[in-house]
Amino acid sequence: MALNKNQEALVDYNYVFSMGLLISNTWVGEFLDSYRSSIFNSGVPNRQFNVFFVKERASNPETLLQKGEQFFESRKLPFRISFRCGLENDFLPLLSDKGYQENRPETIMTLLNLPEKNHFQKDLGIKRVSGAKELRHFQEIIEKSYSLPEGAGPYVITEQMVRLPSVEMFVGYVDNEPASTSMLIKTGPVAGIYWVATLDRFRNHGFGKEITAQSLVAGKMRGCTFASLQASVMGKPVYEKMGFDNPYNYQNFNSPE
Repeated sequence: MALNKNQEALVDYNYVFSMGLLISNTWVGEFLDSYRSSIFNSGVPNRQFNVFFVKERASNPETLLQKGEQFFESRKLPFRISFRCGLENDFLPLLSDKGYQENRPETIMTLLNLPEKNHFQKDLGIKRVSGAKELRHFQEIIEKSYSLPEGAGPYVITEQMVRLPSVEMFVGYVDNEPASTSMLIKTGPVAGIYWVATLDRFRNHGFGKEITAQSLVAGKMRGCTFASLQASVMGKPVYEKMGFDNPYNYQNFNSPE
């Protein structure tokens, strides 16, 4: 079933809100939000986590692009520019002239019927992050799974995240060994799913589905009516098997070298 325009707007809002929440609660991150664009700055030289997101049509694309360029150039950081569905067309000639390189799109996936129970759960013991031990396990898993610098986990997922009212975090265990993570960020009726990760040695056992489903159930319990996430190449087929659709993408372009 396709999303209506109101649902698309809610998905886009969840993305902006959630990215802002995640970035601004790191030790060195910055989040700047305005009507036409949002800036997510991790503070580290990694384009994946430094984003200039265009969310409304601009009467002067060059001026808007310069806003993002000046922000990241002043901090000497590489970045990517990302566009809400269809907004990239006005920028394409400009990006080409400036040497931007098209990157893999951000795959937006949605699920319009949330489960009341985790029917995928089999071998994974799942705990909600509520204390220092589970938080440390969450940090260690995302650090290794997302190839973050060694020791970066506590700076990226801080203790503050556990206390935020719109957030729930989960760790999955195999024989009491931490194996996987997922995070729910609720905005209105949308259950945004983030930081889904499974350590290499535990992959290909369905744990990604189990831990993702736990966040979906948590969203249902909080009154959400549908879910959204951004899928990696590896994750997309997993989510499709869970019933997710791919209604549209965000187009991405890397800043010039």
